[in-house]
Amino acid sequence: MRLTIICDNTVGRPIPAIGEHGFACFIESPEHNWLFDTGRGHSLLHNLSVLDIDPKKIDRIVLSHGHNDHVGGLESLLEQIGRRPVYAHRQIFSQRYWQGQHERRNISIPFKRQQLEAKGADFIWVDHFQRLSQTIFISGRIPRKHPEETGDSHLVCTSANGRIETDQFPDDMALALLTGRGLIVLFGCAHAGFINTIEHFRQHLPNCSIHAVVGGTHLGPVSDAQFTATISYLDTLSFNRLGLSHCTGQIRAAQLHARYPNKVFFANVGTIIECSDP
Repeated sequence: MRLTIICDNTVGRPIPAIGEHGFACFIESPEHNWLFDTGRGHSLLHNLSVLDIDPKKIDRIVLSHGHNDHVGGLESLLEQIGRRPVYAHRQIFSQRYWQGQHERRNISIPFKRQQLEAKGADFIWVDHFQRLSQTIFISGRIPRKHPEETGDSHLVCTSANGRIETDQFPDDMALALLTGRGLIVLFGCAHAGFINTIEHFRQHLPNCSIHAVVGGTHLGPVSDAQFTATISYLDTLSFNRLGLSHCTGQIRAAQLHARYPNKVFFANVGTIIECSDP
């Protein structure tokens, strides 16, 4: 199992890659090569080239949720590689916004479903936890069991009756990768909550230890109470590595590194994570 971070807010080593507000991770597994998210669209193909990864090596694509910084690179990727299976939740095409005191910005997927299907996306809708291959599991919809994980109040969506309301992210999904050292849990943004996501996988895979958690944790915009609850949870969780990306936020990332200096690393563009097969 080998993971390479392709898109992230920052570039982690001296290579001519591009950082952007977004996330994508290339996964080489024994059965298939996967791309988890596609970034915003400005850096994906460029960074794949810089990292010497042929886009046509991507066999399958997984989308963590329907925000433009995770799906924006999909159309241009499909134009390069042709028809591919794309695993996602049915509600990824919801109308979504970031709403502040004085503005509302559209952060939805910038393409229509039909537009992506015409480019080669064969959508496979995922509702529940399932095994995608011998070593990769997808969460499906993640139950919100921990009330302290209230999320980011700035993120809203259009409801069925056309009203703007808090986004509950029914489409938010994560991956669990089975390695010889335990599970690597891979987040896109963890909008369903860091604790909710990990506990969801632990419920379905009770005999697997957590080796690492990697990706966007969305702890940057959350309340101090939610961040404190996450720290308390991590203090009780037996894990080896925590790779921080994208929406973790610089301040929260610094706090996490100070708390777990021997476990935290920054999973930015160019980071490679390798584990033996199970």
